[in-house]
Amino acid sequence: MSGGGWRSTDVEPRLDHREARALFLALADEQLAAPQEQAVRSHLDGCEECRQGWDRYARTVERVRTVEREKAPPALASLVAARVRRQRRFGLKGLHLAHAQHRFPVEILIPLLLAAAVGAFLLMSS
Repeated sequence: MSGGGWRSTDVEPRLDHREARALFLALADEQLAAPQEQAVRSHLDGCEECRQGWDRYARTVERVRTVEREKAPPALASLVAARVRRQRRFGLKGLHLAHAQHRFPVEILIPLLLAAAVGAFLLMSS
């Protein structure tokens, strides 16, 4: 890291706002080495803006972790798998053409995409 970033030779590493915020995910997952965790917590102790950001981030992570996991219906899972295979075979143009045959209103696609993103996040954080 550059600037005032963490260095292994620092007794008490100092982080800037960007560096501290970049470590929020690892801090939430308790995956930081002790010196880095201490550096983030020291920054949060002295920076009200980042502390508020961390509080919002930690609450969001906790909410996502408490969301009940549900399995996709078999028909939806098959549809997604078929589209992935089609996209691999024909690229994005083929995926677009496949979509033309099965038009979904945006009101349906947005929640599905959001659910997929939350599902991916939960899988990665497990």
